[in-house]
Amino acid sequence: MVINARKITAVADSEADEPVACPCVHDLIEAYQEKGRPRFARLRAAYEANQGKIVEEYYATHFQAALLVVAKEQNGEVKRAVYKLRQYYDAVQSTAEFDDVFRSARRVERKYSVLLGGQPQEILVQGIYTEAVALLSVLDAMVGSEQKGARLTAAVASARKEIRQIEQNARDAALDRALVRYLGGLAVGVVVAAAVAIAVHSLLKVEIGSHLVICVVAGAIGAIVSVMTRTANRQRVRVSLDQGWLVVILSGCFRLIIGAVFGAAMFVLVRAGLLPLAVPVPGEQVTLFFAGLAFLAGFSERRAQDTIVRTLPGAVEQNVAEPARGKDG
Repeated sequence: MVINARKITAVADSEADEPVACPCVHDLIEAYQEKGRPRFARLRAAYEANQGKIVEEYYATHFQAALLVVAKEQNGEVKRAVYKLRQYYDAVQSTAEFDDVFRSARRVERKYSVLLGGQPQEILVQGIYTEAVALLSVLDAMVGSEQKGARLTAAVASARKEIRQIEQNARDAALDRALVRYLGGLAVGVVVAAAVAIAVHSLLKVEIGSHLVICVVAGAIGAIVSVMTRTANRQRVRVSLDQGWLVVILSGCFRLIIGAVFGAAMFVLVRAGLLPLAVPVPGEQVTLFFAGLAFLAGFSERRAQDTIVRTLPGAVEQNVAEPARGKDG
């Protein structure tokens, strides 16, 4: 399967002053390979008027093939140029492995062009263009040669390796972009946690309310420090690329809110006597005790969740009563 440019209309021979209909890549190839190229400049200008500015272009000499990098302005919240590949080649001259590499390259370009933007998206398209041009150049040079099969096999193997590396780089760039949005969600969570802390302080008694507010803030800070630690240690924060930007931002917001909630939950469980922890005598040590406990709960919400689950009525008895399963169990 070869991904070809769609031919919208055939361009008939016309005078220089007549308007030119929207050409396709195949029309540009035919005009480029004509002797003297009398129509090429007009067709190229007509193509750019409809498809966008041609940034890079390659045309084969010995068979019909071309590869273009087109930049088109996209209007939205932020006006930016989107780079796209446009290609056509005669599949009669290619091989199955050659076609497979081009399909892989196009898949990578289309997938990560949606996830990336700006300079990373341009770098992605330019990298794929470079590898595709190298392949087409080998195929163009080997047309009619007895060594065509061996040369194409070596070129395809090298291109497949480079395409995999380009895909990995594009994935890393997409994850970095998602991480920025995730951190932006943390900032939104700070506002929500602050609003909750103010509401708690105004609704509850002074002593309980002040301690609970401290636990909410400490839990939120613990969640932020947890994300910062993983980021500083070059550990990937789990962000799905299949989710939209709004879901990623909400995930970051929820991470901070969860830390704040676990910090408050630890305070409530200790004050209610459900957690077997010795609370210090009243004074500054009590405040520091609850602040530290809430920070740890926000920093590692999984361990805090396990601790809370163990405090459920009957949890200890269930763990003790349940026999270990052997081979006959």
